[in-house]
Amino acid sequence: MRPSSLLRPVGAAAVAVALLTLTPIAAGAAPGGQPGKPGPRPTASPTSGTGTPVVSWGTVSPATISAGQLATQTITLSGPAPAGGVWVSLYADVVYDTFVGSQVYVPQGRNSVTFPIRLSASVAQTQVRTLYAQAPGQGLVPAGIVTVVPADPSVQGVKDLRFDRRVVIEGQAVTGTVELTAPALAGGLNVDLSPNSAYGGVRVSVPQLVVVPEGATKVSFTVPVYGDGVPNEGNPSASLGATWDSAPVAAVPPAFAVGPGFVRVGSTVTGVVGIGNAPNPDGTRVALSVDLAGVSVPGTVDIPAGSPGAVFPIVGAANLSPAAIGTLTASGNGQTVSRSFVTGY
Repeated sequence: MRPSSLLRPVGAAAVAVALLTLTPIAAGAAPGGQPGKPGPRPTASPTSGTGTPVVSWGTVSPATISAGQLATQTITLSGPAPAGGVWVSLYADVVYDTFVGSQVYVPQGRNSVTFPIRLSASVAQTQVRTLYAQAPGQGLVPAGIVTVVPADPSVQGVKDLRFDRRVVIEGQAVTGTVELTAPALAGGLNVDLSPNSAYGGVRVSVPQLVVVPEGATKVSFTVPVYGDGVPNEGNPSASLGATWDSAPVAAVPPAFAVGPGFVRVGSTVTGVVGIGNAPNPDGTRVALSVDLAGVSVPGTVDIPAGSPGAVFPIVGAANLSPAAIGTLTASGNGQTVSRSFVTGY
């Protein structure tokens, strides 16, 4: 596990990234309100202008959960749903989309619906959250309250995030695994994921969360890796409050290429070289060079057998001028390719 004070506060009662903004899941402004803000509470009668039942109230069970746990919400209408049923819109942060989307359906003749919900596992302090809902022709109304308590890292946390491949060709998939420090309790445990992409266009398209089943310590998932034609890497992370881990995945285009196009002054960035779709049954050695004083790379890098590429360090000296331009060159398999880069902080 790689803790970072820049990304996560550390402590038994501290978890990172509190969810403070109420946001409609559906695109655009919420009816009767602005994006990110709940609309006005209704003052009209308990039916819409067309006589359709509206949301009366809601409950959440259990009313208090630890970050990462799931809960169940029940929304109750003012009367039985008419022919065709009633769609109820849901508004909160990233609470519903993994399970039921931005709406739930109340079938004809029923006056309530029950469904699973989740809140972010990255909660910095105890949060009392009011969830909102909305029937057609109705403003947003409170539909349940849940208290989310930070996860105790001495009891449960993220032990490891790993991927089965370090370098892939753009558009290919990788399989990731999240491992916990202890088995998930009853109902399972959800862990937040983030793509945390680098400067370039590489994105490991992880979901917002994965659920570790009850009694298990691991869960795996398979996702695509996207790029923009320049070798680079993304650095996805998995978080359960104060505990987290990250694992980089690099992507290369289908042709011989080297990158990225940025070198950090006084630091090291990850360089990536790729041979694309070229066969590589025995491994390939690639020669590297750079033409800007103060920037250094290893003379060669070995691409493992079966891999489309490899990573290597690019070191920028502390006295390197920002906004300088240089060229990184790679030669291998009878080909030579160059990439311009710029320096900066």
